[in-house]
Amino acid sequence: MAERPWLPYTVLLVGVAAVSWSAILIREATAPFLVIACYRLALASVPVGAMALIQSRRSPEPFVGKTFLLMLLSGALLAAHFAFWISSIQHTSIVTSVVLVATQPLYVAIASPLLLREKVEPYVWVALLIAASGAVTMVAEDLGDGFGTLAGDFYATLAGAFAAAYLMIGRSVRPTTSWTRYIGVVYTVSALCLFAALLVAGDDFTGYSTKTYVMIGLLALGPQLIGHSSINFSLAYLSAVVVAMAILLEPIGTTALAAVILDEHPTIAEMAGGVLVLIGVYLAIRPRREEHLTVEMSSAD
Repeated sequence: MAERPWLPYTVLLVGVAAVSWSAILIREATAPFLVIACYRLALASVPVGAMALIQSRRSPEPFVGKTFLLMLLSGALLAAHFAFWISSIQHTSIVTSVVLVATQPLYVAIASPLLLREKVEPYVWVALLIAASGAVTMVAEDLGDGFGTLAGDFYATLAGAFAAAYLMIGRSVRPTTSWTRYIGVVYTVSALCLFAALLVAGDDFTGYSTKTYVMIGLLALGPQLIGHSSINFSLAYLSAVVVAMAILLEPIGTTALAAVILDEHPTIAEMAGGVLVLIGVYLAIRPRREEHLTVEMSSAD
């Protein structure tokens, strides 16, 4: 990849552009959230699973116990992320949902030092306070809309937390695991988890409109196969901070698409709260001056 240093960044931006369509396609699909999530991952897992099997036969890659367990956990976390986030889209506004779920890099910034038993820098707490004030502003807009809307806000927040854990595991596993194997295992495990949840919930697998099936198919093709797969590809070459910062572009793209396609325009409170959330996330994850100096010194060595 050294001869093409621009490639991971290009792939990452393509992935972010693709996932920006997720909320639009979900809103256009009239089916229970578990049905949408299960079909999305099931359809996506078929081609990537086949690719992983073909690659495994051509160049066998030994399974390491810890790595495999982490991939299983990653699949379960991805399933939880989609289940809660799709439910959120069905209960609250698109802009609130995508902004709250975009707080995932903030969780990464806070959890990474804690998991490594490192000190959490003061600027992270300041950033958290700014982002939290923005989230409160957005949620306060929904107080008069009933429990369902507030539940959607809560689901989006949970989805962001699950996505953060999924992102951190991906960053730890991808450098030593091939891209096809990683997404082949993770997408398949995620689809199986959602299928089990669907059986427990008792929702129907069939009986939905043609438009709904088309939207789910596009969801699997664009945001999942192109979007998430591109982001997972970039995790082997770019830091979690860079990937997380790029993900901040998703709420902007999704909000613009919602305004043009669905005629769903954010309120002033949603816009103000969203800006505060994104500023807080950015402040938490942007590289510090001393980090730049460390990188430069390392390069000089």
